[in-house]
Amino acid sequence: MNDLTERLYTLLKSEGAAIAQAGSLLEVAPEERRGMPVGVSIACAFEPHVIRGIQDGPTLEYFAHYQKLNDMLDSLAEQGAEFLKSEGYSAIAMTRAETAAVSAALTTPLPHKTVATRAGVGFIGKCALLITRQYGSAIRLISILTNAPVDLSEPINKSYCGKCMDCASVCPGSAPTGQNWALGKERSSFFNAGACQKAASAQAAAIGVNYTLCGKCIAACMYTRKYLKYS
Repeated sequence: MNDLTERLYTLLKSEGAAIAQAGSLLEVAPEERRGMPVGVSIACAFEPHVIRGIQDGPTLEYFAHYQKLNDMLDSLAEQGAEFLKSEGYSAIAMTRAETAAVSAALTTPLPHKTVATRAGVGFIGKCALLITRQYGSAIRLISILTNAPVDLSEPINKSYCGKCMDCASVCPGSAPTGQNWALGKERSSFFNAGACQKAASAQAAAIGVNYTLCGKCIAACMYTRKYLKYS
């Protein structure tokens, strides 16, 4: 690991990041990656007890923790970007303010999940969430786009869900089709984002929250369950 990479990751992890890895974005259209060749993926993990509590649907504790992680991730991306700028490189923190415009297709030009797969952080599951070996899908993500010469990890281009249908079996919106993700595969072929949004809005409303929030697929994921078992 080169010195710049080590100092960046040390900074991010000292401030609460569970995972920090970088990958090449050169296969992504230049306009989608703001002309930057590298994406740094940052993940924060949910506390195990919070995820154990959402097997039957979201809770107020989960909602509060979800918001807390979002705030932490914005701060991490900003700190990481400022560090890289101080070293003489260009960097863009892809915070919520930076990515606020969401299209009718319920996606963004460069999803954090895409950056995460390019950085080898994880793969996309049948529920369209990023799944990691360490934490399953019990994470939140953010990205930094940069031209800094940080070490690049090997990308992940295919799913490791296999025949598992645990997330699909608990989805209140029947959003997963059951197909596995692979690089270049359209999300609509394996996941119905509109059905997920509708069901998640209803799940959140049941606890008095005007938001899109569910999490049942997170708790059901076999990789998440492994994280909970050993935490």
